[in-house]
Amino acid sequence: MKKGRSLVVVFFILLAVFGFFVFLIKKQGPNNFRLKNIFQNNQQTNQSTNQTNINQSAIPTAEPVSQGLTLEVIEPKENTTYSSSSIRVSGKTSAYAEVYVNDTQTKADGTGNFSVNYNLVEGENLLTIVANDQAGNYAEKELTVYLQTKE
Repeated sequence: MKKGRSLVVVFFILLAVFGFFVFLIKKQGPNNFRLKNIFQNNQQTNQSTNQTNINQSAIPTAEPVSQGLTLEVIEPKENTTYSSSSIRVSGKTSAYAEVYVNDTQTKADGTGNFSVNYNLVEGENLLTIVANDQAGNYAEKELTVYLQTKE
């Protein structure tokens, strides 16, 4: 009977660990989840005294906007209305950063420029542009554009 109870305890511990990782993935997003993101920015080391200070503002939040990476969206502009479903999304970020426009992936060139063709649906379109680099830094911008092909 004790062996059965031990198995139940182990099962619940594994379930809790699995739930913790699911929570972290949902909080960071599936496209930029890396375990080092969780702990990387939480500690800063003071080189002169070898002290470690916890930086509470670096703890990931539910609405990340920017963590160490710049992201400039050149086109499209917020609230622009298009008559053609295919648009170009372009901008500038860090060199060779991965860039996502909703589910469409591209990569910035050596100077940080990126461009991707994106297909709109009729009406309102929310574009979420996310950039992340090899070091785990990221930036995110959201904008709304419209497609009106019918009069």
